[in-house]
Amino acid sequence: MSTRPTGYVINLAESPDRMSHTRAELESHGIEAVRIDGMDGRQIAPDMYPAYDDARTRRYLGRSMTGGEIGCYESHCRALRAFVESGAPTAIVFEDDITFEAGAQAPLDALLDWLDQTSIDWHAINIGARKPKITTEVARIAGHSLVRAHYFPMLAHAMIWSQVGAQAYLDAAGTLFCPADNMMRYVLTRSNKGFATVPRLVDAGRFDSDISARSGGNRAKHQRSTAYFFRKQGRLWGEKLIASRFKLLGGG
Repeated sequence: MSTRPTGYVINLAESPDRMSHTRAELESHGIEAVRIDGMDGRQIAPDMYPAYDDARTRRYLGRSMTGGEIGCYESHCRALRAFVESGAPTAIVFEDDITFEAGAQAPLDALLDWLDQTSIDWHAINIGARKPKITTEVARIAGHSLVRAHYFPMLAHAMIWSQVGAQAYLDAAGTLFCPADNMMRYVLTRSNKGFATVPRLVDAGRFDSDISARSGGNRAKHQRSTAYFFRKQGRLWGEKLIASRFKLLGGG
């Protein structure tokens, strides 16, 4: 068995109970937990955040971002920067309040061993996705499918990253124009180097992460433009078209 990667856990200082829960989950699966101090979105006025481009956000999302979404975005970047600085080949980034699915240990161990040996160029693996769409199976690992997720799934509560993948994401994330999970879909759908496990190995738990939950109301309705519906549909179908082209080209 190869050395287990570090698990970076995004957590607010005022939520030690969530950190304790997640640390216990990780350690029970042989993963060292390293806490990443999450950014509290309640302290953020989006128009005062230098990297935020509201005009581009409204073109892409059809609405503005909330402070909570910006906090979540920056928190994921903090975790990936810590990973890149470590020089380790692989890491797993978790949001707090996650729970491993029953029986996840064997497929997780087998997947990590497989990653140590594969020649496939991969950037990130979503191990908490519910139902990935537009995929190509790459391998069967301990009874689970590892799929190339051409249309990268949303929700980023449990993500395995390679060094190259983390750096590629950080390079793309210099301009902030959508929430973290949207940005992961944006980057990984276009690179075709995102993967997922089916079924998932990790559940998001009963609640959203504190970091993303504190967004101040219904995020999807936050300062919507009159063109919100068309912006959203254009975004979704544009990315599905990119994903479908990759799948039709052979899935690789």
